[in-house]
Amino acid sequence: MRFVLRSMEPGDVPQVAAIDRLAFPTPWPPSAFRSEIARDCATYLVLHNPGPGDGHSTAETAPSWFSRLFRVQEDRRVEGYVGFRVQDGRGHITTIALRPDWRGQGLGEYLLAVALSRLVSSNVSTVTLEMRPSNEIAYRLYAKYGFRVIHLRRKYYRDGEDAWVMAVDLSDEAYRRRLGERRRAVLKRLDDEHIEVGQSSDGDL
Repeated sequence: MRFVLRSMEPGDVPQVAAIDRLAFPTPWPPSAFRSEIARDCATYLVLHNPGPGDGHSTAETAPSWFSRLFRVQEDRRVEGYVGFRVQDGRGHITTIALRPDWRGQGLGEYLLAVALSRLVSSNVSTVTLEMRPSNEIAYRLYAKYGFRVIHLRRKYYRDGEDAWVMAVDLSDEAYRRRLGERRRAVLKRLDDEHIEVGQSSDGDL
């Protein structure tokens, strides 16, 4: 299976919002994603498997503006996404999720490793995120990448559950080396699972 990682576009929002509804008890509305991808400080990436109609069109076969705007799901199926921001020299991971049928194969870890690598490139010193204490799988992944709980936000989520605020220091050179090693390891795992992730549109995986 081949995937491509690229920047999120407005046309991806319906699929991204659908994944969000499957992944979280209190999902974001589509309007929240549209607002986020319009922010200069935010980066949102989607993982999709390109269908036969996706990609390089010739002048003779180029789709109309209407079909480009409303691409069918078979041509451009979004399988996962990650979002993060850079503000005042700090990074924040806002969201990360996959379709249920792709969980447990390393793609979520890959998205996290890419986000952290991008944040390293942006020269941020600290990265934070919020997560539900009940999400043990997410906690294990974040802890693997050095995140530690720094405080609790009471009743942070709309359903009343608290949130752990977690943080990791990216300024340490040893951590950056470990991040590179873990990123290579997850790519090896994906390769072993016969999963290929292609070059992103802006050239940085």
